[in-house]
Amino acid sequence: ADPTPKPGKRYLYVTTRPGIGECYYWSNQPGGLDSWDPANDAAVISIIVRLDRCPVVPAVDAEATAWSIFRSWTLAAPSIDLEPAGVGITGLPTFLATPEPVAIAHQEVLPDGRTLRVRADVTILTVRWGDGTSTTHAPEVADPYPSGLVTHVYTLKTCTDEYRDNHPSGGLCHPTLNSYPIRATFTWTGSYNAGSGWIDLGSLDRTSATDYEVDEARGTPIG
Repeated sequence: ADPTPKPGKRYLYVTTRPGIGECYYWSNQPGGLDSWDPANDAAVISIIVRLDRCPVVPAVDAEATAWSIFRSWTLAAPSIDLEPAGVGITGLPTFLATPEPVAIAHQEVLPDGRTLRVRADVTILTVRWGDGTSTTHAPEVADPYPSGLVTHVYTLKTCTDEYRDNHPSGGLCHPTLNSYPIRATFTWTGSYNAGSGWIDLGSLDRTSATDYEVDEARGTPIG
């Protein structure tokens, strides 16, 4: 007759837990000390007598913990700097510059012993120029004039209602805007690694806004 299977977990493991030190636990996964082998009886008894049993650690949702950390960070919005400053000129490029924030990183040991690493990087700069145009850029190219690559050319100047309605050149103004509402957005992308490689968490946007007047430069014949 087949022997009656032995009950209980078979393999004895020794590990080190944060805040506890060396302890032992039982498992049915092969690799530990086989307690069903009588030759291991002395070693099993020695471990059980010498060490404390590891406390049962509840399962930790690494992704939920990482997302909570990501959301708790103060993520910078763009610091908008325009050139020409104050008032733009139709037909000439307006440069938008903003410093690129450094990546944010965090590391901690989870209650189950895994090391959790979380980071956030700015991956996209989106600029809505206020005239219906939107452009996207790598954040590192938003340098000041003249080397920056985040630029836009306005075709219509902005005017007050009085100028638009009463001045002879009022027909050259934007039909409704006194200034262009510029919006610049950093898209922060979060990721985490709990021992199985980096995993994407998603993204959070941070936006800054400014109003920008645009004028025109017109040549006047002399002589």
